[in-house]
Amino acid sequence: MTASIRTSIVALCLASGAFAQYDCTDYHKFNCDRSPDTRFSLNGQSKSASVQIGVPTELNIIVYKGQDYRISFCYDQKIIGDHVAARLIEKVREPKVVTEEIADKEEIMDAEGKPTGQFKDVKKTVKKTVFDEVRKILWDNQDHDMADEVEFTATSSKRLVVEVTAPGAVNAKPKDSDKEFDIGCVGILIEHMPTPNLGFEPKH
Repeated sequence: MTASIRTSIVALCLASGAFAQYDCTDYHKFNCDRSPDTRFSLNGQSKSASVQIGVPTELNIIVYKGQDYRISFCYDQKIIGDHVAARLIEKVREPKVVTEEIADKEEIMDAEGKPTGQFKDVKKTVKKTVFDEVRKILWDNQDHDMADEVEFTATSSKRLVVEVTAPGAVNAKPKDSDKEFDIGCVGILIEHMPTPNLGFEPKH
């Protein structure tokens, strides 16, 4: 075997190892702990991804009215660190009235107030309603001792964003190290169950 062929094989093996390291597809299935409450079912929106240290990663999900949810996080502590910063965010469209200047044409009148058939350029101010997308933070684990899980009841159906940011493990990335120390696996496990009826009054 020639030296060039051996070099190619070594390079190929190293590349394959790098790809395997970043294949985080099923990370949540094998590393996130399920709820001890057996009423919770695994939600199909659960997902895992390769996350770069310091870069927020978002997972868009839908929660439905009348369901309790549990969202938990698991991660490669050797690279990600001993916690992640996690937030639940609702994107809300809020109306806002804005003033806008538009170009228009206005017919020129004569001294008697009759149209002359000629026009002049004018500027008009109009008001219109636009919608801004506002990010409303519903839960932030930095306010809850960096908790790795949260449970809540969905009182209405809505779209939510699960945002995760990895701080990085201490000494996980030496100064002149390869970029492979920047990326690690994070799993987001989502579970759900019908909201239990509590109290003496039945729910309608």
